[in-house]
Amino acid sequence: MNWFAQHRQQWITETLHVFGFINRGHLQRKFGISEPQASSDLQAYQVAHAGAMKYDQSLKRYVAVDRRSDQ
Repeated sequence: MNWFAQHRQQWITETLHVFGFINRGHLQRKFGISEPQASSDLQAYQVAHAGAMKYDQSLKRYVAVDRRSDQ
């Protein structure tokens, strides 16, 4: 993974932590990337951080999963 992709992955983590949600549009606006690239970044994040976020179809965005409530 190159530096740019790593930077986007870190930003996804920070955004989920601060705001509790993220979508493709956020990545597209922040980094000037295409929709397919934003989708790819979010998919890569899900693979690398399984269970950290889930897609909310009604809101059309990924939401952070609060793991503390699972304990």
